[in-house]
Amino acid sequence: MSFRLSIKGSVHFSLLFTRFDMLTDKFLRLQSIFFRLLGLELLDELDDESHRYPRRSIYCILSVASFLPLTIAFGLQNIQNVDKLTDSLCSVLVDLLALCKIAFFLWLYKDFRFLIQQFHKMLQRENQWLVGDRIISIENNRDQFISALYSYCFVTAGLSACLMSPLSMLVSYHRTGQLQPDLPFPSLYPWKNNNIFNYSLSYLWNVSAALGVALPTVCVDTLFCSLSHNLCALFRIAREKMMHFKARSPKETRENLAHIFKLYEECLELGCSLNGYFRPLIFAQFVAASLHLCVLCYQLSAHLLEPAMLFYFAFTAAIIGQVSIYCICGSSVNTESQLFCQAIYESNWLHLLQENSQLVRSLKIAMMRSRRGCPIDGYFFVANRETLVMIVRSAISYVTLLRSLA
Repeated sequence: MSFRLSIKGSVHFSLLFTRFDMLTDKFLRLQSIFFRLLGLELLDELDDESHRYPRRSIYCILSVASFLPLTIAFGLQNIQNVDKLTDSLCSVLVDLLALCKIAFFLWLYKDFRFLIQQFHKMLQRENQWLVGDRIISIENNRDQFISALYSYCFVTAGLSACLMSPLSMLVSYHRTGQLQPDLPFPSLYPWKNNNIFNYSLSYLWNVSAALGVALPTVCVDTLFCSLSHNLCALFRIAREKMMHFKARSPKETRENLAHIFKLYEECLELGCSLNGYFRPLIFAQFVAASLHLCVLCYQLSAHLLEPAMLFYFAFTAAIIGQVSIYCICGSSVNTESQLFCQAIYESNWLHLLQENSQLVRSLKIAMMRSRRGCPIDGYFFVANRETLVMIVRSAISYVTLLRSLA
């Protein structure tokens, strides 16, 4: 008999370990790779405080910060040329937003890691329930797909910009027989790029700045995508437990409801922390995206039949995807938190009217709180689908103004 119990215990322990191992494979899998390239760890314990500002992160900051004055100088030199001015403005917005994201993340590095550990503990606890494991798997698979698609789109835009210049130089040399220097991003240098050494130095500077922009941007954006998806999973788990809770005695009823309400409260606290950390970034993202899409739409209309249209099209898709991550994920978190009210209504609450009126009052209070939801906002902008449509419409309407100035 004891031998059978030991076998059952070992099997149960192995199943729990397998589920925990599956959770570590799903949770922040792609994001951990990107942050390691940036020189940061998300899940592993770091005892050395010197790892807070690693060399790779400093390299990204310096590469973008040193390239930014060159782009600003190019825009000031061509302030009368709307085409070149909007091109430089596009590059400036990307650089400033990337610097804002990496600097803010490094500033709150400990806070972000603590938030990730809180998510991991709750997911590890709820992953032991079969329904919870299925919900977590679905949300993380969706997150990994969206994050990978967004990463490929953003990296493709950067690669197309870096490769377009050498290709255009080869095409120009084939047509005219002269090699004209062409660089990926608008910038003004203190030297001339006519000889091969100066051009190589300028080109490497452009590629370095592109890498310094792409890596931190992808890291921070996909991190928000993953945390919001897992928060939706926790809200769905609380809703499933509410809809299917069983009570054989009044004591068991109170314990089950206390556990469910505690889980929902923890989810709301995680959502509040997530919103608090990302609120400045969401605000900066929405402001920059409105101007960015306006400039990119103008560039698309100006280079409609030129090879550069492919780059601007890829860049526009990347920016729309960037805004969509915050808007759609924020809308999903708020919707999932509000559906807890519907779960209470669909639960087995009729017998509670006869057993305990205080529990019914608790259900009413929980329904009133869940109607408020868990909104994700950027101070003046609520991250939802309506805001996404508003940003795109505003950007398109601004194109008419730029076309009149050209």
